[in-house]
Amino acid sequence: MFLVLRSERVLTRGEIQPADIVIENGYIIAVKPYGTAESSLDLGNLLVVPGFVDLHSDAVEKEIEPRPGAEFPVENALVELDKKLAMAGITTMFHAIAFNEESLVGQRGTDAAARLIRTIADSNKRMLAIDNLVHARFEITSLGSLAMLKELMVSGRVQLLSLMDHSPGQGQFRSLEKWKQYHVPVYDLSEDDVAEIVRQQREKKSRCMDSLQALTVWAKNHNILIASHDDDTPEKVDLMASMGITIAEFPLNLDTAVYARSRRMTTGMGSPNIVRGKSQSGNISARELVQKECCDFLCSDYHPSSMLQAVYVLHLQMGFELADAFAYVSSTPAKIARLSDRGDIGPQKLADLAVIDDQLVPKVVLTIKAGNPIYSGRNCFYHHEHA
Repeated sequence: MFLVLRSERVLTRGEIQPADIVIENGYIIAVKPYGTAESSLDLGNLLVVPGFVDLHSDAVEKEIEPRPGAEFPVENALVELDKKLAMAGITTMFHAIAFNEESLVGQRGTDAAARLIRTIADSNKRMLAIDNLVHARFEITSLGSLAMLKELMVSGRVQLLSLMDHSPGQGQFRSLEKWKQYHVPVYDLSEDDVAEIVRQQREKKSRCMDSLQALTVWAKNHNILIASHDDDTPEKVDLMASMGITIAEFPLNLDTAVYARSRRMTTGMGSPNIVRGKSQSGNISARELVQKECCDFLCSDYHPSSMLQAVYVLHLQMGFELADAFAYVSSTPAKIARLSDRGDIGPQKLADLAVIDDQLVPKVVLTIKAGNPIYSGRNCFYHHEHA
């Protein structure tokens, strides 16, 4: 398929400028001066940017179970979510699938996570429009999940691994009461349940380090990216860095984020935090980390449409150049994920594009994946004499 897109505003080579984008067989083969290519489809003043690369999103959980106990067929949920992601301008998604503590979810939790990962990988080949990849989130005390997780990594179904610790006394749950506030209603726990689960978690933490080190070596040997999750102290950062981990997602405070950067770790925060101006969990504002140059990329976390909204908060409220703001959701995460074929508009890159109308409330009006339109909110093209 051969296609030329023309716009007065194309984000290419780090600048927004008039250009003609020449696409063939799913790839951009040239970015030419505006008005020089033939047979163009004219987008007028609409903004053309690279499709978004989202390294962490839990949105699939809500698509499968929008209300507690109201579950929908997984393949149906994936198809519907795939459409929503295309509407949000996301062309590469890393679905965050959790392997949680067995004392909370039992072995069935591991089996359910593995089934979901297999279904994502299979559906991505057969019937989904964007690239649906997997970010496996491993609770460090879920030792019974290790064998299954390794099997999935060997099979090529996992592209990113993160290590998380949700036990009470650190991280997101700095006190037992804070831990109970979240877990008791979600898992319908009694006080006796809480005491036993916490006991098991503490016992496993005392012996999980060898398993963690072996897991990170395994992942690196299979070319899988590894991130730490919810780091809250420099000491935690040192531990993660000692295992060769180079990505820190959602550092909880400024000191930890600054220290992570000093250890040459890239840091990422949630775009909902940017849009809302505060953390849903009461941790540091992502805006503060961006202002302190301690945040390298944004992910949607739990709200895919906030990716675009966050870019315009950076631009309109925080003074970023628009091209620099878009880097947080496109070129930078693509580089972090070692996806050299996307994240930019230039020769030899995949034709993964989002077309944006930002005259009023910014919105995606056209999404193109590998040269094929996968979402169109309206007729974007203007009549042109060469059309």
